Amino acid sequence: MTSEPTPYRRLLDLFRARFFENDTLTPEGGFETNIYQVLGFLVTPGLFINTFFAFLELGDMPSGPALDWIIRIHRLVFPAFSFAVVGFVTIFEWDMLFPDRRDFLILSAFPIRLRTLFAAKVAALGGFLLLLIAAVNFFPIVMTPMFPGATPQIREAGRLRMFAAQIAATGGASVFAFLAVAAFHGLLINVTSPRSFRRISPWIQVTGMSLMIAALLLYPVYSMLLPSMALLHREWLYYLPPVWFAGLYDLLMPTHTDPFFASLGVFGLKALVVAFAVSAVAWAAGFRRHYRRTLEAEDVESSPAAFSISGSFTNSAEEDAIFRFTGKILARSARHRLFLATYWSVGISIGLLTTITVSNGKLGVSSEGLRSFPLLVVFFMVSGFRAAFQFPAELPSNWLFRLGESNWSEISRRATRKRVLLSGLLPALLLFLPLEVWKWGTAMGLFHIVFQLATGAMLIEVSFWSFDKVPFTCSYFPGKVSLALLAGIYLYGFTEYSFRMADLETALDGRPWRALLFFVVAAILLVLSWRRHPRAAEVRFDGNEPEIQGLNLT
Repeated sequence: MTSEPTPYRRLLDLFRARFFENDTLTPEGGFETNIYQVLGFLVTPGLFINTFFAFLELGDMPSGPALDWIIRIHRLVFPAFSFAVVGFVTIFEWDMLFPDRRDFLILSAFPIRLRTLFAAKVAALGGFLLLLIAAVNFFPIVMTPMFPGATPQIREAGRLRMFAAQIAATGGASVFAFLAVAAFHGLLINVTSPRSFRRISPWIQVTGMSLMIAALLLYPVYSMLLPSMALLHREWLYYLPPVWFAGLYDLLMPTHTDPFFASLGVFGLKALVVAFAVSAVAWAAGFRRHYRRTLEAEDVESSPAAFSISGSFTNSAEEDAIFRFTGKILARSARHRLFLATYWSVGISIGLLTTITVSNGKLGVSSEGLRSFPLLVVFFMVSGFRAAFQFPAELPSNWLFRLGESNWSEISRRATRKRVLLSGLLPALLLFLPLEVWKWGTAMGLFHIVFQLATGAMLIEVSFWSFDKVPFTCSYFPGKVSLALLAGIYLYGFTEYSFRMADLETALDGRPWRALLFFVVAAILLVLSWRRHPRAAEVRFDGNEPEIQGLNLT
């Protein structure tokens, strides 16, 4: 006879499921598919990085400072990757760290002790952290025995020390990223009201996720600056947490170590203890207070007004309804704004990576990279909208569109294209206008903006050519496209688009007749695309995959 689960066990299962719940998936998909894809996406980089390092011919290099710096820079990639990924995911799950208003309103009606609720939430967070650490650091730890044969320095340290240093560096960076976010979250809970906390949380999430993306993608820049910073600006290294935990290699492997980096490892351990203490005190002090204030607070959310224009911009009532609906969702939905901010952050980080140069320990700016910078951001902006429109704001509420819909997928595509043009492309180019004018002058800067507007508009047409949904109202099937294939498509897409368009922009500079010909051709293509009339088709609200695939041979 099985016994009934205890309240603690039920709460633990509830909070653990909250980290993975997803109401945007089609019923046939289930959320496990997407979770396994994400975990596989987190595990795979560790495999590639370790495989690459295992075959480096470092053993042929003579011992000395040059080899020591190469090894130290290669070691830094493990804590940098762990810190950025765990920090990003923790900030993304910001609202799940503390029980939210929905949890408190529902659970307060049951005879549950507050300490039981607190213990279950902490245990769920611990399990979530262990899952992240295991996924991110699995291959860096398992494949550690490959490294002792690479160089004499590592062989002298021994397998056991190398294994311990790897666990300490990668695990320490992961735990610190999680605890730092949790500590900051706990402090805000104690010093702000529930309404203020809800208002500032989206901005904190956008900023934090952007910083974590930059910390990961800009690793090649600050790793190449590591020798010069250690020589001339050591104080800068105290602002880079991954470097602290990379210092644990020097602390735990006493052969060919640098005392300064070993001291950074000690500093990282102290920072880890401080983050744990602050998060524990803040959570213990703020849990009961937050629980009481959340129940007493009014559930009133203030949201910015959606940008609205006259109906003359749209051609029909249905198109106007979709256009205004998407604008209101973008203004009110923090989840979709976070999604778009993630794409923007990736684009800006990659743009900086192609623009910033490092030579002899000094930073510089590449003119070619600066030219492709706006094009890179535009590509990720359009791709972000294309992906964000797949996720519904509130899936059960799409019944109104289902009732009113009657073979107008092309109407939806036109409204969606106009929304991306107005809310994405134009604001992005306005932000880049001062940079273009400063770098290239007024006339040439304005020409570049018009060129980027034309190419961006054509990119929108290509990206939404077969878009047959109403944004924010349709479910999706997670197993249709693998993350690895999607990553490959994006890699090819943004490199080909941004660099080839930058080359075209260079070819048009100072050649007015060529530029005029380009704009005439672009205008013709855009007009033809806007005036096309494909066969009327129904909007696809469910992203399911049929069990039987037709070959359409007839």
